Amino acid sequence: MGPLKLDAAPAGAGLVPPIVVVDDDPAGISSTLAALETGGYSGVGEADGDAVLRLVRTALTRLVVSELYIRCADGACVVTALKQDRARLPRLRVLVHTRHTSEADTAWALAAGCDALVPKPAGAAVLLREVRRLEGGQQHDPARLGARSR
Repeated sequence: MGPLKLDAAPAGAGLVPPIVVVDDDPAGISSTLAALETGGYSGVGEADGDAVLRLVRTALTRLVVSELYIRCADGACVVTALKQDRARLPRLRVLVHTRHTSEADTAWALAAGCDALVPKPAGAAVLLREVRRLEGGQQHDPARLGARSR
């Protein structure tokens, strides 16, 4: 993966770091990046959990869109590791975009600290609605997070 560059956000919002998309499936990365592009967002994709942690901590990314169960070398989940690093990443939002949609998976995502959950498959409009909400700094409502919108 090459160096990151700052790109324009939707509707003249100024220069912002790209959204980091995390998935162990290359097709998942491609489809998520394509959906983000339809909304005017830029993004970079990564499958390796440790690379994601390094990237997010150095690029000042504000939003990560991640599959649920991506692990790092130490065994920690990327979502958990990012959300527990509040000292370095106080404004980071994590949107879990996952094919794992059981009640147990949703409970696990909540426990990991995600800010929103969008089950796969979901249309670009659903994903972009949550991205815009999180980019606006809105906190998640745990009751809303458990509700699956399609």
